[in-house]
Amino acid sequence: MSQTYGAVDASKDPSGAAAWQERMSTWPAVRAYKDRSYRLLDEATLVLDVGCGPGIDLVRLGVGRAIGVDLSITMCRRARQSEAPVCQAAAEALPFQSGAVGGCRADRVLQHVADPTAAVAEMIRVTRIGGVVVAAEPDQESLVIAVPGVSADLCDRVKALRRDVGYRNGRLASRLPELFGRLGLSQVSVEAFPLLLTDPGDAFGLPN
Repeated sequence: MSQTYGAVDASKDPSGAAAWQERMSTWPAVRAYKDRSYRLLDEATLVLDVGCGPGIDLVRLGVGRAIGVDLSITMCRRARQSEAPVCQAAAEALPFQSGAVGGCRADRVLQHVADPTAAVAEMIRVTRIGGVVVAAEPDQESLVIAVPGVSADLCDRVKALRRDVGYRNGRLASRLPELFGRLGLSQVSVEAFPLLLTDPGDAFGLPN
C-alpha cells in the first residue's frame, strides 16, 4: 500500500492509484468520515489539504478556500482539474509560511509518509494559532480479517503483513493523539468511523 501511495509516480499504475481514491470516495462509510472532516474545518477561511490526491476533497472544501499539496505530479495534475490551487511538495516540507492557513487536513496520508512526526509538525506550523488540524487515518491495529474456512492464525498473519509491511506507519493511528499533544496541539479529540468490506477486492492490496 505504501509502496503505491508513498511514491505514486514510481508505482506500476499512477493513474490507477488516483482512480482508486476516486472510487473509495463514493463509499458511504468513507463519505461519512470525510464529511465530518470538512465540518471540523468550517470556521477556517483558508484550508490546506496535505496529500490532496486527485482533488476530490478540494472541491468539497470549496474552490477559492482550499489549497492542495501532493508529492505526486500525477495527483497534482488530476487535482488541478478542480480549479483549486495545487502544488507539488512533500508533507514533511510544506512550502508555506508559518500560520498561513486557518485549517490543515491530511486524509489517509500519514500512514504512508517517510516521517509522520515531521509531517504533523509541518501541518501545525502552517496553521495559525487557534486554527484546526485534522488527520483522518485508518487504524490498522483495529483491522479484523475473517474468511470462512481459513484459520484465525493465518488471518492474523495476513493482518500483521498488511499492517507492518504493507504500510510504512501501519500502527500510527492509535499514537496520533499523543503525538498531537506532544507537538503542542490542545483540545485533541478522536472519533471512530467503522468500515465493513465484504469483497476482498475492495481492500486495496489485500488480495495480493
